[in-house]
Amino acid sequence: MSKSKGTGLDPVALNQQYGTDAMRFCLASMAAPGTDIVLSDDRLASARNFANKIWNASRFVFGNLEKADLVGAPLEKLAAPEIRAQAPYASGGEISLIDGWLFARLATTIRMVNEALQNYRFHEAAQGVYQFFWGDFCDWYIEWVKPELQSADKERAVAAWQNLFAALDAALRLLHPFMPFITEELWHQFPQLPGVKSIALDAFPISRTEWKNPQALERFSLVQEVIVALRNIRAEMKLEPKKKIEAEFSSADEQTRKTIEAGREGIIRLAALSELKVSTERLPQSGGSVRSTALFDVRIPYVAETIDVAAEAARLRKQIEGLEKAIAAKESNWPMRSFAAGRRRKLCAAWKPLLRNKPRNYRSFARG
Repeated sequence: MSKSKGTGLDPVALNQQYGTDAMRFCLASMAAPGTDIVLSDDRLASARNFANKIWNASRFVFGNLEKADLVGAPLEKLAAPEIRAQAPYASGGEISLIDGWLFARLATTIRMVNEALQNYRFHEAAQGVYQFFWGDFCDWYIEWVKPELQSADKERAVAAWQNLFAALDAALRLLHPFMPFITEELWHQFPQLPGVKSIALDAFPISRTEWKNPQALERFSLVQEVIVALRNIRAEMKLEPKKKIEAEFSSADEQTRKTIEAGREGIIRLAALSELKVSTERLPQSGGSVRSTALFDVRIPYVAETIDVAAEAARLRKQIEGLEKAIAAKESNWPMRSFAAGRRRKLCAAWKPLLRNKPRNYRSFARG
């Protein structure tokens, strides 16, 4: 960029177009030591989208509280500073899996952000809080607890709201160094102690020992893996996002099955299922689309009511043809044995796994 040639960027114009918070966050997220910042409209637009996400998520939280039937539980009893400080809250005598997971992720994020800021690695801190807010808090936590916020069980509903407000408050304070204006505005929506005038004067979040929960992290990671696998199958089968279908889950590990059984309702909702069958029996490889891991298998059967069988068969035939062509191309270029040694040894070693895997993929599609 050159100012004399007119190819420079006007920071005032960028601030007006994308907002100061988006500008600040974009610069911080790219401020890796030893690198040049390549500023572009796409990166600034992404930061502006993040600011919109923060605003919309906060508006959802405060807006839906008015719809919740929580007699005798006003905002002051759900989100006062002393209430937020004691989170997470239990219901039914124990902290739910999703709440234990969120605050364990929050503790990890707080520790990482504090270490990054202390070492002047602002890009790591910005990216860490971005992943927590957009990924953990919005995409997983809010979506999972939506029914609980309107639950007829008042104890569970109150605990869900208290934990939600506490997590949002901590996230806003983590974001404040990067996006001071939007976080200041949203922070004032919370009940605050008398005399407290600004989020900038509030304490920066500190990772609390009681939030650490490796078991919750492991168990909910399994639930996430199952939901992602089912979503990927739906995308490959080109199913309508809101079309509810049946799915099957199988695992020989008892603890894995118990975790999925406990989270069955959330899995059914987030993966848009009508039913999820959990069993110990090995799932059939034909008649459906299967995803397998070391711990479990998930399968969505081919049912005429849910998918276009002819279109799915055509898609699989196309993939089979592509694999056949790739195998034939590699085999035709395979070096003669006399050249397998010496200079061609590395080339042969690189081709062997390709020829070993592609027939395996071919057979898996052919069986389907």
